[in-house]
Amino acid sequence: MFRVLGTWQGHVLDKRTNVPQVVGLDVMLHSATQPSSYYTFNPRIHGTWGILSTDFRWNGLVEKTVDGYSSLNTFDWQIVQLNFVNTEHVIVRAGVGFMQENFSDHLRFFESTISSNIMLRDNRWGGFVEWRSANDYETNAKPRREFNVQVQRIIFESGSLHGLVTGGLQFQRWYSLINVWGMQGGFVLRIY
Repeated sequence: MFRVLGTWQGHVLDKRTNVPQVVGLDVMLHSATQPSSYYTFNPRIHGTWGILSTDFRWNGLVEKTVDGYSSLNTFDWQIVQLNFVNTEHVIVRAGVGFMQENFSDHLRFFESTISSNIMLRDNRWGGFVEWRSANDYETNAKPRREFNVQVQRIIFESGSLHGLVTGGLQFQRWYSLINVWGMQGGFVLRIY
C-alpha cells in the first residue's frame, strides 16, 4: 500500500510544471451572515503537497439575542486529506480530522470532509464546494453538518502569489436542531 501511495505521490508531484497548485498554501479569511441573526467567521489555512493536504480553521459563530450576543466557536483540523483528483482545473479531496468545541467542556469529535476546487479554463474564475460532518460516536449525536459553496475570482497575481475574492453560501446544522445559513464572502491568498 505504501509503495502504491509513494508512486502516486511521485506521479502527482511530477505534474507540478503543468499543475502548480499540487504544492501550495492557502490562507483564507471568510465570514458569513444570516442578516440580523447569525454571523460566522472562518479564518483558515490549507496546505497541499501532492496527494496530501491538511486544513485548519477556527469557526466562530456569533448569535444576536435579546440579551446581546453569544458565541460558539470550534477549532476544526482536517489532519489528513487525500487529493484523489489533481488536474489543472479540478482538485477533489476527502479528509479526516476533528472538531473541538471551545465552549462547554471543550469536547472533541471526529470530523470528515469532502471538497473540490474548480478553476475555469482561463484560470481567473473558479469555485469551491465543501461538505463537513462531525459525529459523536458515543451518543450518536451530530454536533455539526456543514455545506459551503463559493465562487472565486483571481484579482491579482505576483509570481507565485495569487489573491482571490470569494462569494457564496454557507449552511451549518448544529446538533440536528439549529440551522444557520449565511451569505459568505472573503479573501484568499494562495501561494503555488
